[in-house]
Amino acid sequence: MQINGVSIFTNDGEFIERGYVRVENGEIVKVSAGDCKYDGENLYFEGRLLMPSLVNAHTHIYSTFSRGLRVSPFNPSSFTKLLEDLWWRLDRALTHEDLELSAYVAAIESLKGGVTTLFDHNSSPNAIEGSLDKIASSVNTVGLRYCGAYEVSDRDGLERRDRGIRENLDFAKVNTAYKKGIFGFHASFTLSKETLSLASKEIAGRLPIHVHVAEGPEDQEHTFSLYDQRILERFHRAGLMIQNSLYAHCIHTTASERALIKDTKGYIVVNCQSNINNGVGFPEWKKFNDEGTNLLMGNDGYGFNLCHDARFMILCPHYVHRDPAASYSGDLTRSLFGSNYDLATSAFGVNLGTIREGSSADFIILNYRSPTEITAENFMDHFFFGICDNISVSDAFVAGERILAEGRPA
Repeated sequence: MQINGVSIFTNDGEFIERGYVRVENGEIVKVSAGDCKYDGENLYFEGRLLMPSLVNAHTHIYSTFSRGLRVSPFNPSSFTKLLEDLWWRLDRALTHEDLELSAYVAAIESLKGGVTTLFDHNSSPNAIEGSLDKIASSVNTVGLRYCGAYEVSDRDGLERRDRGIRENLDFAKVNTAYKKGIFGFHASFTLSKETLSLASKEIAGRLPIHVHVAEGPEDQEHTFSLYDQRILERFHRAGLMIQNSLYAHCIHTTASERALIKDTKGYIVVNCQSNINNGVGFPEWKKFNDEGTNLLMGNDGYGFNLCHDARFMILCPHYVHRDPAASYSGDLTRSLFGSNYDLATSAFGVNLGTIREGSSADFIILNYRSPTEITAENFMDHFFFGICDNISVSDAFVAGERILAEGRPA
């Protein structure tokens, strides 16, 4: 197959004004400027833009059915009360069928927003066994890659805790280039010492973890009052912090805690739009970057258009610091266009994130006709100010398979 007549953002320092991309056996085998005759299948997208598809590094597919939900009474006085009054009531109501349908919606909406890889964190206390397989099956049917974890917690009793541990372990037994399992935890304030010890023995350093860390201040306060340790110190002493682990939020963490993430080659995932919506604070991700920690971008299940989260991530430091130069579009190169792809490449065992020979053919085709010149140097400005403003994905490919065709799932 050959894609013809497109402009190409390679994400490795080059922008091709007009060129073609050739794909064989799911892999990109040639990228070049100009036109070239190809004897196989030819697809023509004259004047459109081709770029790597996006990776969402932390989401909650189970949150899909929260849309339009009216909870009464609802007047949360803290983040914990918000969880109790809304999210924990929702997740207890979910069935396998709900999860399956939620996943179809999430996958299709993600796809239309340019995302073809999802790192999901599930919670369904009354539908635990097989929940990750149900979600993965729907996501994979749409054509996306899926990495799932079940949210282990003590909040619904020890029996459900044990079933959650088993669900993580069972799902992680089978890994493919489209499906991957890691080990999920909710947050430190819902996890006892016994639970961490039990999970540590089961994982034995072989599975990365995916956990919420210090999203609200209560998480740190509770942990320190009970264990005289901060959250990440606690996870580190339990032997749970291993390479490629995902630590979502990390708003109320210290530099010494974040150093543990850096030293164990983990990732902080920021979810700025969700954090602001929940009123829990704003992650000082610029500081995380300066400290040398691997930074990812997710959306915490706040819809499935990652472009909105890119906007929030870059613009909010302007407000927090009252400085329009506090962050800029180029900062996305280290997260959304950098570490997000590094994580996905490691998880699924294929080269993701560049349009270059040897990379997996995971890319999107955009309707984007700019009134100003696009270059490799200013592409992030075009992405942030132009593409994100009204992202229009016409087609998407994963491993060379066309999974979105002219705006419709294939």
